[in-house]
Order: sequence, then structure tokens, then C-alpha cells
Amino acid sequence: MFPQKLSPERSSSRDRGQTTLDFAFGVSIFLLVLAFAFTFIPGILQPFAEGTAAETVGANRAADTLAEGTLGDPATPYVLNTTCTVGFFDTGVPSGCRYTGSTATERLSIGSFQDVNVTLRGSTSGTDYSLLCWNGTALTEADSPNCGTGDKRLATGDPIPSVSIPTITARRVVAIDGTTAVIRVVIW
Repeated sequence: MFPQKLSPERSSSRDRGQTTLDFAFGVSIFLLVLAFAFTFIPGILQPFAEGTAAETVGANRAADTLAEGTLGDPATPYVLNTTCTVGFFDTGVPSGCRYTGSTATERLSIGSFQDVNVTLRGSTSGTDYSLLCWNGTALTEADSPNCGTGDKRLATGDPIPSVSIPTITARRVVAIDGTTAVIRVVIW
């Protein structure tokens, strides 16, 4: 009528809650989750697109150098001198500016094994940031009628490559000529 109680020696084999298959299944799931974490989490946490460490450091160093003193006074970082900034995007070097050379790679001391593109983007008439232009007297958007064919577009360096080549981009918000702008440095 009542089931017989088993002795402790006999009950251990029947009442066991985990089998070898249960253990193997649990360990397999744990290893899959661990492999997923090691594969995808570093990419999620990385603040830049994939690239080499030298490119990441180079882009940040170049953007900091431009924003914190090369294009202005180091005593007032992120406030750019208009003459030095326009000259940086041209081939000449105005007197009193803190850079030398005639190309963006020379002025930023970037090695010959890397390419660089530097632009200054902002908005003088609306909310959309676009490439800025110096028309000889004031900043304006490069695509506006105030920027003629002889005016200086504030972009220098090599053309940014197609999507197939990984690039590193660093940006710094600055002020120039009463306008908030963004220095964008792309290295590949």
C-alpha cells in the first residue's frame, strides 16, 4: 500500500537531480555565451570604427592639436584664430601661426604611411552643419551663394576613400569668427 522507503545507499542513484547530459548541456550554453561576449562586446564598447591603434591615436592627437592651439591661442583652447585657420586650409602659412609645411600631413606631423583629411563644418545661417567657406570677409556655408568659385573651402588633405577602407574620425567642437563649428579629422 505505501511505497517502501529506500535506504540512503539505494536512493542516491534514483533521486539524483542532474545527469551527465544535463551537465554537458549547461556547460555548452555557458561556453557559447562566453564566446559571444568575447567576440561582440569589445566592438560594442569601442568608441571608434575598426582601425589600428596608431590611426586612433593619430586622429585624436591631430584633432586636439588643431583645436587646442595650432589654429588659435593655447591660452584659449577651442577658440580658433580666423587667419591661421583659413591659412591652414590653404598652402601658405600666415605669420604668427603655429604650424609649418604645405600639406595637412606635414602640418599635423602624420607619417607618410597614413592619409588624412581635415574639414571645418558649421552653420552660419541655419541648423544643418556643412562644409564652411571663407569668402574673404566672413565664414559661410560652402554650398551657399555667398561662397564663390575663388573663395576658400575649409577642407584639406586627401579625399576620403570608399567604404571598403576603414577610417578613424575624430571631431572637436570649436568657435571661429563668432560661429560654432566642428573640426573633423579623418585618418586611414
